[in-house]
Amino acid sequence: MGLQFRKAKMALNFREGKPEVYKLRQIVFPAVTTDQLVAECANSCGVNPSQTKAVIDALVNRLVHYMAIGHGVKMGEFGSFKPTFTSKTVKALNDLDGDEAIKTIKVKKIQFYPGKAFTQMLDSLSVSSAGEALDVKE
Repeated sequence: MGLQFRKAKMALNFREGKPEVYKLRQIVFPAVTTDQLVAECANSCGVNPSQTKAVIDALVNRLVHYMAIGHGVKMGEFGSFKPTFTSKTVKALNDLDGDEAIKTIKVKKIQFYPGKAFTQMLDSLSVSSAGEALDVKE
């Protein structure tokens, strides 16, 4: 099935004459839960669901541990995770001591770089219309 969208008709209220424009809006489906994934993985591997959940929990625990100390984690075909941050621009970073330099950090985040399995899936992912246009007020 892939990704589905509807065409949304909008009026640009901030522009003179309020021209109508169209934008594609993705149809969002409910997320698959961890319990559903664990059950499917256990069935496909012939392993007990509680053992499967224990392995997944241990994997997440180790991911968090290594990223908390600054390491990136490569998970083969799945992809790589890398802890990173963005910072404010300052005139002279050399004049800032450690605490003042740390205050320039705006956001700490985990960057995900998809591996071969995900990039192949994205390359072949279908996109289709789900139906009629929607009127949207923005």
